[in-house]
Amino acid sequence: MNQLKSFSQYILQIAYKYGLNSVFDDFLEMTVCALSLSAKEDRYHEIVRNYEKPDAYLMAEAFGALVLEMDNNGVGLKDGFGDFYMEYISHGHNGQFFTPEPVCELVARMLNPAGFGERVADCCCGSGRMLLAAAKIKRDCLFFGADIDRTCTMMCLNNLCLNGLLGEVCWMDTLSNRFYAGWRIELHPEHGIPYIREITKDESYLVLRIPDAKKELTASAADKTASPTHQLLFEF
Repeated sequence: MNQLKSFSQYILQIAYKYGLNSVFDDFLEMTVCALSLSAKEDRYHEIVRNYEKPDAYLMAEAFGALVLEMDNNGVGLKDGFGDFYMEYISHGHNGQFFTPEPVCELVARMLNPAGFGERVADCCCGSGRMLLAAAKIKRDCLFFGADIDRTCTMMCLNNLCLNGLLGEVCWMDTLSNRFYAGWRIELHPEHGIPYIREITKDESYLVLRIPDAKKELTASAADKTASPTHQLLFEF
């Protein structure tokens, strides 16, 4: 029986043959598929067919190592991907240096030391460590994260679901309100455990609902007493 290595050792070992970026992205998506409880089984098999059987087994062992590391001596809520991503994948490209976890915890306590409300949102979530820091104060919130980088959203999505946190993660440009894909972490109606469900733009809470400008102008012109329409950034 092979001794369990660290998550990074497994990924780097597989990457020698297939390339680090593709292996890391495939691992993230395969994990999302596994956490979708059979809804993404076809996609999972489509990805795993690109790997020889021994390497596919290594992917499974990498997942086991990741879960052990994220357990964090029973404390949990540890970013399982961010440091690896910065060191081996992004190298700071496009300014992708994630806030250190202790700083995230400090910021979370400064913002709301008594505990958050029902929802916590981060419109540039990276690997989700700011949301994990908020969960250390109050983990029964709903957590919402968005990022323009797909890999970042997949890291955040896995981090939230593997820690049993519910909410939504979107791959989108929050400045231009351009939505590419989204996922909801919910309790499964039958099994009662957190699972991932892909959502549409219309289902997302993070997409800004912009009124039809032409209709609004027409209505305003017809009704001189009409008050201006205000729009919240997040329609919660």
